[in-house]
Amino acid sequence: MRKFLSLATLFVATVCNAQVVLWNGDDKEVGSDGGFWDRAEPTVVEDEGNKIMKFTLKDNPGGWDKEHCNFALPLGDVNFKGLRRMTLRIKMGVNHNVLVKLVKDGDGGYNTGRLFWCGNTNEWNILTFEFAAGPDNDKIADTDNTVLEIWPFEEGDALNNVGQTVYIDDIKLEGPMVNNVAVRSLADNSLTGEVVVTGVIGKGDYQCTWDGDWHNERYDDYAVLCAKLAPTATKLNVSGAGRWEEDWTAIKAKCPNIEIITDEVTAIQQVNLRPASTVTEYYNFAGQHVAKTTRSVTTGDACSAGLKKGLIIVRSASGKNGKKILVK
Repeated sequence: MRKFLSLATLFVATVCNAQVVLWNGDDKEVGSDGGFWDRAEPTVVEDEGNKIMKFTLKDNPGGWDKEHCNFALPLGDVNFKGLRRMTLRIKMGVNHNVLVKLVKDGDGGYNTGRLFWCGNTNEWNILTFEFAAGPDNDKIADTDNTVLEIWPFEEGDALNNVGQTVYIDDIKLEGPMVNNVAVRSLADNSLTGEVVVTGVIGKGDYQCTWDGDWHNERYDDYAVLCAKLAPTATKLNVSGAGRWEEDWTAIKAKCPNIEIITDEVTAIQQVNLRPASTVTEYYNFAGQHVAKTTRSVTTGDACSAGLKKGLIIVRSASGKNGKKILVK
C-alpha cells in the first residue's frame, strides 16, 4: 500500500561540497533497508568498498500489484526551491526508461514524474532529472510528506520485469550554492562584495521527457548565478565548486570589476594576468590588494618599504610585474 506519514524525523539530507545528498550510503549499515520503504526488498550491500542499495522487483499478491516494482525514499524537509536538478547512479540488466516521481499527499500535493533513458546494461549510469521545468514545477517547493519514487521500468512495464535486480547510489540535488543556500532561491542582484560559491556549476542539455515527447532540456548554472550577482560584486570564488563548460562571459559583462577565482592556487596568476599598472601596486598571495603602511622595513628591495610582513607580488609599469618579494 501507499503510505504517507510525518517524515521530518526519519530523514536528514546532508549538504556536501558538491550538492545536497539525498542518499549515498556513507552512514548506512550493510544489510539494512537504507532508509527506503519496504518495497522491492531494499538492502544495503557493498560494491568494491562502496555501500549501495540493492532492490529486487517482485509480485504482490492480494495488494497493490506494483508496490514492489518501485523504490520509495522519504525526503523529510528537503527544499526544492533552489536545487531542482536531481541526479542518481543506477545499474540494471535491461535498457529502459527510468521514471522518478515526487509524490506529496494532501493539500497542495503533487504526483509528478520525469523520465530518463538508461542505456548501458550492467554498468553504472548517471541519470539527470530536471524539476525546474515541466509539470508541477511551480508546486515543488517544500517537501513536507514528500516521497521520491524510482521506477526502473516505468509504471506501464513494471510487472513485465518482476525478478529483475537493480542497484541505486548517489542520489543528489545539484547546482550552485552560497553559504549552503541554493543560488536559484536567492533574489536577483542580491550577491554583493566577495561571493564564495560551492556545489556545482555547469551548463549543457540532455534528452528527457515528462509527457512522452522526448526533447533536449537545457540548463545553465552560469546564467542563474549571473542573475543573482549584483553589478557591484567584487570577487567570485568558485574554487570549491565542481565546474564544467565554464562560461563567465555574462558575469564579466554584468560585473566589470569582478575577480573570478577558479582555483585558490592560481590567485597569483590572476594578479599576473591583469593589465600593467601605471603605478606600483602590491598584492598578497591570495590575490588581494595590499596597501602600504607607515612602517619602514629592510628587504633589499626599496619598493617594499612600508609593506606588511609576508610574500608580496609587485605590479608596476617598470618591468616588475609578477615579481615576488619577501617582507620580513
